[in-house]
Formats: sequence, C-alpha cells, structure tokens
Amino acid sequence: MNSASVPHPQTQLFAGQIIVINGATGSIGQALAFALQRQGAQLILFGRKSDRLNQLADSLTQALGVDATNRAPVIQTVDFSGAAIEDYQTLTDAIATTFGRVDVLIHAMGQGGQLTPLAHSDLFKFQESLHLNFIAPFALSRSLWSLLEPATDPTFESTEIQRTRKPQILFFTDRGTPAFGNAYTLAHAALTRMIEQWANETTTVRINGLDPGPTHSDLRQYRFPGEAKGERAEAEALVPAALDLLGDETAHGCLIRLQPDRT
Repeated sequence: MNSASVPHPQTQLFAGQIIVINGATGSIGQALAFALQRQGAQLILFGRKSDRLNQLADSLTQALGVDATNRAPVIQTVDFSGAAIEDYQTLTDAIATTFGRVDVLIHAMGQGGQLTPLAHSDLFKFQESLHLNFIAPFALSRSLWSLLEPATDPTFESTEIQRTRKPQILFFTDRGTPAFGNAYTLAHAALTRMIEQWANETTTVRINGLDPGPTHSDLRQYRFPGEAKGERAEAEALVPAALDLLGDETAHGCLIRLQPDRT
C-alpha cells in the first residue's frame, strides 16, 4: 500500500518539528515519514540505498505540493556499517548548520544478520549485526544529543525558543526469538536495556521504545521466509500508536509492545 494514499487526520501535531528518521526507506520508516510530514514536520531522512531514498524524497515532495518550497525533506545516504566517529559528527554538524536543533530522532533501521546457532556464528557477521542494530543507533543518538538536549544557559540565543514540545528519541525494538536469533536478538535486548538506563539518566529528552511485533517488511521476510503475509501487520497499522507515543508528553522510559508474544 502506498503510504501517500492513506488518509490521516490533518492535526499538525508536529508542525515546525525537526524530525530525523534513521532507516527511512524501510517499511516502518516510510510509513512514519508520510504521517509525520502530513502533520507538519520538517523531515531529515537517513537511508543506506540512495535510489530508494531519492524515490521516497520525490514522493514526499510531491505530496507536499505548494508547501514543498518551505518544507521539502532533506535526505542523506549513509551506510553505518563502516561509519567512524567523525562520520557521525559530520552528520551532526550538517544538521546544526541548517536547522540548529533536532526535536525528534526515530531509529527504524535494522539488519537481519545471520540465522544460525550462536556456536556456528561467523564472528565478522556477528560483530557487523551488533554494530548496525545496536552500536550505530546509540552512536547517532549520542552524536545528536547536543542538538536534542535543550540549552541550559538562559542567555543562550538560538532556535530553542521555537521548541513547542520536549525533544525525544524513539527506538523501534524487536523482542526477538528464543533461538537462532543470533546477534540480531542480542542487539535488541541491549537496546531495550539501554532505553531503560538512558531514561533514568535524563529528564531533558524523552526516550522510549516501540516493538511493533511481526510487521511486513524486507527485514521480516528475510528473518521469517516461511511466515505468511497474513500473519504480519502492515507498517501503516502501527502509525497511530507511534504518533500517540511521540505526542504523549508524559511518556518517558516506556517500552511498548503492539502485538502479544507468540506461543
């Protein structure tokens, strides 16, 4: 289903918000991009494949119509598998120069890794999966923290006066599988623990996690090739819950699961 064709309330809840979506070309990232843009957000989109990222940006710009002049999405092709510390800083500096702040950071990126028992793991692939599913989201969040966290100096003149909501980070998590999940399941277990710990360390930035359960995507198809499509939710189905979580000023340190565990 084309996200651009699905009706959504025109509430403008995120009007003027600078929102970064990491993993924007995946099913979840795309669904959220269209929904948040419809509600007034200025989008900054990260993706690994430049052709898919450009196609998404074209569709979003077309959906904006006359508003495209002021609010066209900004895109950046990035492959975090080989990212160094300075690469994260380069992304941060570019956003700081153009926008001066980030209001919402959404991590919808994922990599399936190996589907083997731990004892037979390829160490290089194990490390790569841990990096892409856990270390990279943390490193990007850490780098962008200076643009998320409100200034503490009351004399500091910046775009802080434009903030209408508390800044936040939303991680999409996966409860994983009891066996054969390899580094992917371990990385997401670490993500959920990190959300809890980080939320207990700060009150200036809201940090939450959302586990959508089985959702139709290339990643899900790779990890569960025998699963019928009817057993999965469409990415559009999770959008209302994601927007509710993003819009709830009291939500902090939450880990929400949208579908029950399978027995």
